Amino acid sequence: MTHHATSWDADACIDQLVAARLAEPPAALKMSGTALYLLIDPFLGDPVLSAPLEEGLSDQAINGTREKAWQRPTFNLHFPSGLPIDTALAPYLVELTGVNDPWLDASVQWAIQETVQTWNTEETSAVPHRVGGWLQSAAGGSALAEHLTQLLRLRTQQPTQARYLRLADRRVLGLATHVLGEPAMAASLPLVQHWHWLDAHAAWVSLKGQHPTAHADNQPSLSPAQPLLAFNTQEWKIMSHGPSIHHQMALSIADELTRGDCATPLHWQSISSSQWQASCEAALAMTPRR
Repeated sequence: MTHHATSWDADACIDQLVAARLAEPPAALKMSGTALYLLIDPFLGDPVLSAPLEEGLSDQAINGTREKAWQRPTFNLHFPSGLPIDTALAPYLVELTGVNDPWLDASVQWAIQETVQTWNTEETSAVPHRVGGWLQSAAGGSALAEHLTQLLRLRTQQPTQARYLRLADRRVLGLATHVLGEPAMAASLPLVQHWHWLDAHAAWVSLKGQHPTAHADNQPSLSPAQPLLAFNTQEWKIMSHGPSIHHQMALSIADELTRGDCATPLHWQSISSSQWQASCEAALAMTPRR
């Protein structure tokens, strides 16, 4: 199955989707009382730095460079211990000034550009997904970064050499939410009121944490960070085929676009459980039997 020649205008589609998503963000995103953070995954390139950071820099040096570029406070997450990847490639948070911060509009545009690119290319795995989402939290940036760092530690019931759960890639976040279910994901987010992202339909998706009304003044009552539940054998089988699943999802969307025009994505709902299931089954069916 391959992408077919398309008659739709990708640039026009992006412009329309950006306008539509910014015009109707999740209701919770417009709520005041909690800080708003942008999660960035710079593994395949940073959206604001013109060149990769040098290897071996300290957290202070990394943040100093990023804060100069963003003109906002930044907070580094860290890879699981022992992972041979430079810390400058780990995800990080940018503290926005609120829902009217220009970086919110810019990052929504980046996310939609990335998603639409996957609809229009054969090499979907090569498309960077740098925008991990927008998080609302009563916790300070350092505490939230430490909390999210715990979630990056992969835990499985089946032995595996993999140790890093790349949740700052919103495709992985979406698949993990499908596999574990929203209640299990929410139970692992005590410091997060809401985690919003744009899915493979470029549609808004939101996870509500365990303390949706928590504010900074009662922050001490919030629970410490915990890693996600361990994936069982069947769950990990699905997660380990993530790149193929995301590719199948992009193929099905590209095929749908050949049957219509760009007006269609504007009205798409977020990816449904049945759509996730279909992509999972298609990817697993292509896996050679042992």
